[in-house]
Amino acid sequence: MTPELRAIVDRFMFDQATFTHIVSSLPADGAARAVTGPGWTIGQLVAHFATSQERYAAAIARWLAGEEVLPPDYDQDTENAAVAELHRDAPLDDSVRRLRESLRALFAAFHRVPDERLDQPFARGTALEAFHAWEHHYLDHALDLIDAAPEVRLDPLVLNWVLHANLGDGRSRDRQRQLLAELRAYYATLDEDEDEDEEEEEEDDGEDGGA
Repeated sequence: MTPELRAIVDRFMFDQATFTHIVSSLPADGAARAVTGPGWTIGQLVAHFATSQERYAAAIARWLAGEEVLPPDYDQDTENAAVAELHRDAPLDDSVRRLRESLRALFAAFHRVPDERLDQPFARGTALEAFHAWEHHYLDHALDLIDAAPEVRLDPLVLNWVLHANLGDGRSRDRQRQLLAELRAYYATLDEDEDEDEEEEEEDDGEDGGA
């Protein structure tokens, strides 16, 4: 496996770990919350990621076998809508379990890709170009997910995930900057509280000394 493909695998590992951390941090009814971007619930988003990773692994298997990567009538929006409807009431634990299994299947598929085939045609580009497009999938939904999960908005793991990400479109970068501004305001408040505590301690020490 080339270093570039290894980096793609690592990206999937990191993104899925952070995503599942967010989901597991929600209250019992959190999976029913709406994610504004796609209009799905958080639970449906979990199923969407799991299905996508299963499709990626299957696409690699077809490509390696010399078959068409995508069916001629494949329509991504139609497929995504069907997955969301199918998993509208799916238990969250089942979807998370499937998500983990799908990532293991995708890793196995990546490991079967010969290095010399990475620059060969794969759907609308080369294989490596397709894999790079896939690796951004979690981040494509990251900010919408965080909006639906305010409990983790300033979680260090989550902040490390999104603030250091290279988000491609202008609106996402604006939202990224807004989140950074919130973080700075939050820490400024903590600094003010610490200053007040120190002033109170100094006043108490002064009163004790005068007594």
